[in-house]
Amino acid sequence: MVIKHEDLIGTYEQKRALVSQFNLMDDTFFSVVMRDKAACEYLLSTLMGKSVSIIEHKTQYSIRNIESHSVVLDALVEDSEHNLYNVEVQKEDEGNHERRMRYNQTAVDWSYLEKGVNYNKLPELYLIFISEFDTFKLGRNNYSLSLYIDGTNTKCDDGIHRLYFNTAVDDGSDLSKLLQYMADSSADNSGFGALSQAVKHHKIVNEGVDSMCKAVEEYANSRKLEGKLEGKLEGKLEGKLEDIKNMLNDGLPLEKALKYTGLDEATYKEHCQRMQ
Repeated sequence: MVIKHEDLIGTYEQKRALVSQFNLMDDTFFSVVMRDKAACEYLLSTLMGKSVSIIEHKTQYSIRNIESHSVVLDALVEDSEHNLYNVEVQKEDEGNHERRMRYNQTAVDWSYLEKGVNYNKLPELYLIFISEFDTFKLGRNNYSLSLYIDGTNTKCDDGIHRLYFNTAVDDGSDLSKLLQYMADSSADNSGFGALSQAVKHHKIVNEGVDSMCKAVEEYANSRKLEGKLEGKLEGKLEGKLEDIKNMLNDGLPLEKALKYTGLDEATYKEHCQRMQ
């Protein structure tokens, strides 16, 4: 949903009318509602089919990597057992969503490794993708993906759990009712506990409506800033790549060129592949 700055200015009733158009499949509204710990716990517990107790959660969480693209996560959650949950909502069926989730996983792992965590101590990570379309077009509203060794029933335990949900398929189950609510998110529907309460707060209560409008404006501004930052980072990367090209033309080995520019070999090779 495209919101202009002038739409955010007006009477309470005008703002309320604007916010009423949002649902939990809009990433901005979803992120604002997920700031409510109880609402976030309700959603995760229902999706996971077990109680999830949160000790830390962040929304619209930006992970920046100077040598590659940055990523903004709709919600990143840590539970009491130190498992991580990356929850993303998606309205449009465009691009390869499996690879998008793969990139998100890499960004999360990278950010935790920066804290000095050893590989064998990386937490269990649940990648949760909620869409308005059936990603795999198999007529189901939820999918759990696992890795297996070819020709066997033996799982490869990499600590990554890939879970896909969608609002497109309604099978009448309790899970489906929750997913349908996410697509509707009516302030009059109180059937989903703390999640319904948080939605109602941000659609009806003056304070909640104001915070939602503020979040929309902040999000728009952050995207502009993100675009500028990405441009600067891309420019810095391009400069390093040009330096490496000149060093190679002068006969310097690639290993030393990378060392002098401070660029890692993986990023350099990735760029070369994109240019082919």
